[in-house]
Amino acid sequence: MKPEQKPRGGPLRDGRDPRSPGRPGPEPPPGWRARTALEPRDRWWLSLLFALSPAVAVLLLPEPPRALPPAGYVAVAAVAALVLWWAVTGFVGYEHRAGLRIIMRPSKSRRSLAPTLLALAGTVAGLAALYFGLRSAALVIATAGCATAAMVLILVRRFAVFASLSIVGIAIGVAALIVVQSVATGFQHEFERRVLGVYAHINVTRAFGVSEYRRFEQYLRTVDGVIGASPFVYYAMALAPAPSSDAEAAELRRATVLVKGIEPETAHEVIDLDAHLRATGQPPVEIEALTSDLELQPMPDRPADKLPEVIAKTPDPRGEDWYGDALAHWRALPDDAKYGHDRHDEWDADDGDPWPDAEPKVVAAVPDASTLPTMFVGVTLARELGLSVGDVVTLVDPGAGFDHTELPEFRRYRIAGVFRAGFQEYDSRLIYVHIKELSWFKYRGKDVVSGVDLRLADPYAAPQVEQELRKTIGEDEYSILEWQKLNANLFQSIRTQKSILTVILSLVSAVAGFNVLAALWTMVVRRTPEIAIMMSMGATESGVARIFQFAGVTLGAVGSVAGVLFGLVLCGLVQFYGYTLDPEVYFIERLPVELSEVQILWVAGLTLLISFVATVPPSLQAAKLRPVEGLRYE
Repeated sequence: MKPEQKPRGGPLRDGRDPRSPGRPGPEPPPGWRARTALEPRDRWWLSLLFALSPAVAVLLLPEPPRALPPAGYVAVAAVAALVLWWAVTGFVGYEHRAGLRIIMRPSKSRRSLAPTLLALAGTVAGLAALYFGLRSAALVIATAGCATAAMVLILVRRFAVFASLSIVGIAIGVAALIVVQSVATGFQHEFERRVLGVYAHINVTRAFGVSEYRRFEQYLRTVDGVIGASPFVYYAMALAPAPSSDAEAAELRRATVLVKGIEPETAHEVIDLDAHLRATGQPPVEIEALTSDLELQPMPDRPADKLPEVIAKTPDPRGEDWYGDALAHWRALPDDAKYGHDRHDEWDADDGDPWPDAEPKVVAAVPDASTLPTMFVGVTLARELGLSVGDVVTLVDPGAGFDHTELPEFRRYRIAGVFRAGFQEYDSRLIYVHIKELSWFKYRGKDVVSGVDLRLADPYAAPQVEQELRKTIGEDEYSILEWQKLNANLFQSIRTQKSILTVILSLVSAVAGFNVLAALWTMVVRRTPEIAIMMSMGATESGVARIFQFAGVTLGAVGSVAGVLFGLVLCGLVQFYGYTLDPEVYFIERLPVELSEVQILWVAGLTLLISFVATVPPSLQAAKLRPVEGLRYE
């Protein structure tokens, strides 16, 4: 006859001892009542939270549809609620104390504070020296070494050796991700700032020009989100210093440039030219320094049936009868004001041939520079052509005639200012002139512009404003382009590189997660007798599993905090050192670093998730252990 099998484990939920039905059992372990108080609760909301959680993947899509991001944020809230429920129901008793005993160093083995304080002092001193302008690669390396030593010394004082190694691995992965994310974000935002400093947030253009641009400007200022508007003209031309002799003309350096005609009175509303003019360190120059002595031929607005409805309903800010008065005034002007002066007197037709080896000859003295119209040139272009403020240059339109019977149009200009946009492409090929000057070249003296630039209160609202303009103005005749599409290839390449680097460096955190898994698995094997004793005293399988889960999550949390602090120190070192770049390759002069709280939280959350997943196998292994097996050889 088999002996009666006694049930294993401690007290039942009602406090009775299963081995003596009539006698109360021992007190349950600490935290047992708190856990059982939550267990009778209905679990339908847990099922709902689990169902919502996978939608977090929506936030990882590069360009999700507009309706999906809210679902991703709801999923994040669901995950947070699940984690909170798991923490409250799982770590309110003995599990967290037992987990800490696994990973913490005994208090009696504390070491001297002197090395730790010395490493911290070296880190602070190095950051301070870099902040105040002492640029040295050796100082950067020494400061990074002090920060690493300080982190390791602090950890080994509080945690066991295996726990310290796991935490250091996690911290290195988190720090690497933060540094890479900060540099990539700095590149992206720096490119955006510099592009937006030169280009408007949205530009509205028409292939054959816009003559009724004043009415367009008046309407566009009323669109929601628009805070500035200004007309502009773009044209590709040739630029060269004005020679004073035939010898200089033979050695003349030329450059193909993109000329932008702007209206000085309103240009500051849409571009950052004022800041670019101050960035060169030269005496300050205002946009109003752009001047012109030309008067353009007034052009009547097109018939109302040829215009968009919203433009046809917009009154001209110059009044209803402006055209007749303006045309009469223009006809009364002298020819120099209407057609410019000194356009062809420097070109030798050479017996009827208008292109004598495409070389200009000086046949007239350069006019007084103070009477010339003005322009702004980029700092790199000025260096290439040897230009400075006050120099006289010649701007040539090589495409003025499509046959060989018309000479190229040209005008002389005085350099009124040099700007630095901080983008190599702009500093070396972009120049600014008064809008009248470029309309004179491109539209043969008519008061016509290429389009209207717009600035928005929120640059990232440009797609919504663009869609609104497409509905009101239409897209058949007019081109409406927002800044992100204007530079789509550049920004897409930056986002792609950022994503690839993030995925690659996330493998470092994954490796650290495997380190946590291996360490906890080793602890399960080494502490088999202790686990058996706890289970024989009444600990449940889920309670034993939570001990190792708490230990692993603690390693991940401490490693994340240490990694964030270490990453901030490294970002400070990079930023204070100011690592220089080749602007012809990277388009900017220095390595940008920009911290983002959202990205830091994202990196820390990902690390905690990896650490938690790494605790699952050793926790399950510990939970499956039978007390008799753990005590067999004790």
